[in-house]
Amino acid sequence: MKASEVKPDMRRIELELTIVEMEEPRPYTRRDGREGRVATATGEDDSGRVKVSLWDADVDRVKVGSRIKITNGYSRMFRGEVHVSSGIYGKLEVLS
Repeated sequence: MKASEVKPDMRRIELELTIVEMEEPRPYTRRDGREGRVATATGEDDSGRVKVSLWDADVDRVKVGSRIKITNGYSRMFRGEVHVSSGIYGKLEVLS
């Protein structure tokens, strides 16, 4: 799949992207009351760009310039933009 093909509420997304921008991480509270961190990054491929939600440990693993692969991810609308995430059941790999 390509970045330009991602639409809201998709499942089983597989993407390879290069991270070109990354916002500062922000805190959030999990359902169990524990604190976590989330950051929004922008990933691109030869078709375009898409926002990527990075959760907890992925915030530290992914940097601007990283090539990532998301397997079994999902998409949703957040603040008027489509965001892709690996979520609980997916996988995010840093390829380089």
